[in-house]
Amino acid sequence: PSPRRQNRMKMRPVLLLLVASLSLAGAFSFAPTLSALKPAGIGARICARTPITAQGRSSSPSIAKPKTFVGNQVYTASPQTAGAQPKVGPPKLDKKAKSQEDETPMFKVILLGDNDYEQAHVVVQITKTIPSVQKEEALKNFVEAQMTGSSVIIVVTEEHAEHYAQQLKRQQIYAKIEQEDSN
Repeated sequence: PSPRRQNRMKMRPVLLLLVASLSLAGAFSFAPTLSALKPAGIGARICARTPITAQGRSSSPSIAKPKTFVGNQVYTASPQTAGAQPKVGPPKLDKKAKSQEDETPMFKVILLGDNDYEQAHVVVQITKTIPSVQKEEALKNFVEAQMTGSSVIIVVTEEHAEHYAQQLKRQQIYAKIEQEDSN
């Protein structure tokens, strides 16, 4: 090899080390301490990717402070106050909090008795159509509907009640819906 090539081969590890340290310096914001080492060649292009502000920090966006909600208390995480106590505000209480049940009218799904029903078919279809109804409860509803003419299967919102009544009707099981008394 020529002396020029030997010289380049000796400089290659030094350049690789320099480029690696400069790229790490840009990634970890150590660039102000290494700014004097910035070469005019390859390393300059790498350093140019991470602009440095006057304070010596990279101009990348700052990390967001996550908020953690626990009940009605809000804790804000902050890297500057890692050892300090979190700020806790008193819970805000409404005079009377309305729940969904207070506002939404509820409807009863009523199984109608019919002598043409087969007990096994009705019990299986009720448990398939209305997942919250167990087999024993469906059997009790069937017997009550056959003896008295009707039996309340479940009390739900209007949309669910209509859906359950339609699904039961598809299986030749007759049901109606009525709004529950608000007493």
